[in-house]
Amino acid sequence: MILNDDSQKNRLADLLAFVENTKTSKPEKPAKRQRTQPAEATQLPDYYFNQDESPSLEFDLKPTVDVRPYQREALDAIIDTTSKNPKEHFARSGIVVLPCGAGKTLTSILVASSVKRPILVVCSTIIAAEQFAKEFLNFTNLMASKTGMFAGAKKWPFNGPAGVLFTTYTMLVESKNRTIDSKRMSTFIEKTDWGLVILDEVHCVPANNFSKAIAKINTRMRLGLTATMLREDEKIGDLETLVGPTVYHAKWKELADKGYIAKVICTQIESNMTPYVKSTYDSIQTQNNSLLGHGHHLKSLLAILNPKKMQICQRLIQYHEAKGDKILVFCDHIDALKLYAEKTNRPLIYGGTPTDEARILLSRFQIDVPKNEEDLTWNQIAARRSLRANQINTLFLSRIGDTSLDLPAATVLIQVSSHFGSRRQEAQRLGRILRAKKRNEKGFYSRFYTLVTNDTLEVQFSEKRRQFLEEDCGYGYQIWQVGDEHEGGWTVEANEDTTTPLDDEVKTDPLTCTIQGGGSRLYANAEDEKQLVDHLTGLKKCVIEVEDEMDTVPTTAAKRKRT
Repeated sequence: MILNDDSQKNRLADLLAFVENTKTSKPEKPAKRQRTQPAEATQLPDYYFNQDESPSLEFDLKPTVDVRPYQREALDAIIDTTSKNPKEHFARSGIVVLPCGAGKTLTSILVASSVKRPILVVCSTIIAAEQFAKEFLNFTNLMASKTGMFAGAKKWPFNGPAGVLFTTYTMLVESKNRTIDSKRMSTFIEKTDWGLVILDEVHCVPANNFSKAIAKINTRMRLGLTATMLREDEKIGDLETLVGPTVYHAKWKELADKGYIAKVICTQIESNMTPYVKSTYDSIQTQNNSLLGHGHHLKSLLAILNPKKMQICQRLIQYHEAKGDKILVFCDHIDALKLYAEKTNRPLIYGGTPTDEARILLSRFQIDVPKNEEDLTWNQIAARRSLRANQINTLFLSRIGDTSLDLPAATVLIQVSSHFGSRRQEAQRLGRILRAKKRNEKGFYSRFYTLVTNDTLEVQFSEKRRQFLEEDCGYGYQIWQVGDEHEGGWTVEANEDTTTPLDDEVKTDPLTCTIQGGGSRLYANAEDEKQLVDHLTGLKKCVIEVEDEMDTVPTTAAKRKRT
């Protein structure tokens, strides 16, 4: 995506203001604000769905589905059934804010089963749309023939006058290169009288193209879902007009304490650059301290691929895999992502990964075979070992994995790079490990590691990113300062936060213990370091996944910018 001149200037000004730690307020430009709020995108009135004469969609929740108390509270905040006259029951448009893994999908399905009118579900990615459709059929008695799909290559309407259609934000945006099938589906959406539009990852909506597309949809009600009411472009306030007010907001820490989502220990691991890499880093010049040029990207690569950071990442993977954990490693910079995956010999998914291949890798990551083979027959042992051979325990992801991935097997997340100081991204990545299936086991904690190279912009960006989790979600960060090598590991100075649990059995063991058979450390000698630096400084173009207008993931392949 190539940003326009105004967007580049505004973004650069914001980033420089943060780095210099200044607070500069600029007067708003009314004309620009008006473009993000089309006149037709007005807040919808209360929807008296039992008075609606449009086609009815008869389906109900399966009796075996366990609805949590806070999901009932959210439903009651949206659907008003206080009147004894069913004709006077109504639904409010608005936004539900629930942590990742807390059941936003089921909450929206509860609303849909109350309204019982044609439903349009808009998601941020193809995989998210497919997952939403699967959950709809799992939780309700809705027939599959009553569902449609308009995402990627899948383009079909539902059967009959009423049903549920799943699509993505990008598919709703007008394009001159639409296929005949896409035009047919667009016409279907335009002509359908929708009772409810469900907007997953609703923080995407304020983007100019998306807000206009959503505003054109003929609907009686809009329901937004998100874990984070955050955007870094100050457009989050537009949602009240585009969708409606926040009608329900659950606190992350409260749900974790009650066992609905996993408890998490957040750790920031800080390390110095090796002298050779540091001298190269310091020698690189950037134009006017720019955060957008080739020089900045090269310095970012050196900070991300700091050999000591790579060794720490390697060690965390080895330690947690040995403990039976499932690990996600996030890196925004594609060149660095590929190198990390190659050197650790683990698979990766990024914007250029074909959807089918990504789907297979995600499925293999979900395979979790117990190691204990006692009291099993030979056939059972053989079956387990065959399954284990196909199992993936660590998966590298670009920012395409920030949202909408349902990976309940994941228990550990390692972040080696991020998108500047985005608080939203920090919270959403944390959400990847809140679904952990082991969350109710005694003494279990999910682990969130952020790896930071000292004396680089990573330090300042990390401070801003932690702000939302610390102040709004109640999560504290413990800081590990990694020192010299010591007895197979490193010396670690640990500064624990007041929220660090006393029954944490792991503590600093991942970096201080000795792992037998761990192999050689990455870039552990001067020759390897020189090869790394020569490779990076020889790059003519740095490939990065950049944010679309809504600062979220694309639906098919991530847009890439070459600098």
